[in-house]
Amino acid sequence: MIHTGWELPEAAFKWIEENIPYGSSIVELGSGHGSSRLSQNYELWSIEHDKDWLNLSSSTYIYADIVPYEKNGETGTWYNPEKIKQGLPREYSLLIIDGPPSSIGRRGIIAFQELFRWDCFIIVDDTHRPEEKIISEYLSEQKSLNKTRIREHFEQNRIEREFTILSPR
Repeated sequence: MIHTGWELPEAAFKWIEENIPYGSSIVELGSGHGSSRLSQNYELWSIEHDKDWLNLSSSTYIYADIVPYEKNGETGTWYNPEKIKQGLPREYSLLIIDGPPSSIGRRGIIAFQELFRWDCFIIVDDTHRPEEKIISEYLSEQKSLNKTRIREHFEQNRIEREFTILSPR
């Protein structure tokens, strides 16, 4: 796969393939070209707000439109939590936080923590950006998770990308 800088870094795919057994269930927030790669070897659930990105792979898609929220002192816009609640599997080995896009923001995951499991591996993509770094720090502290940051350089668009792996202690 040719990386454009929008999908998970190649190092993230390698980490997943080395640490998450094939056939395991994965939940991703935000889908894209990388979903095709993941759905080849994993049972993938993709939460997506943009209809243009639905059904690009053999993933089970959960269409969750973007809605405003005000909860626990947090306000913003994020995926419709009712749609997520209805579609998530009970068990999964990995949660990938790679959506919604930064133009919408990902802080809604903090307001709606009860929707997800925190006893599995978690990848927070784009932690080279301040908002995503704050999310990874918050989840690491609040859920008592170990964190490992991995940086990767994308030569074709000359950017440094970082993702953070959170793991149970």
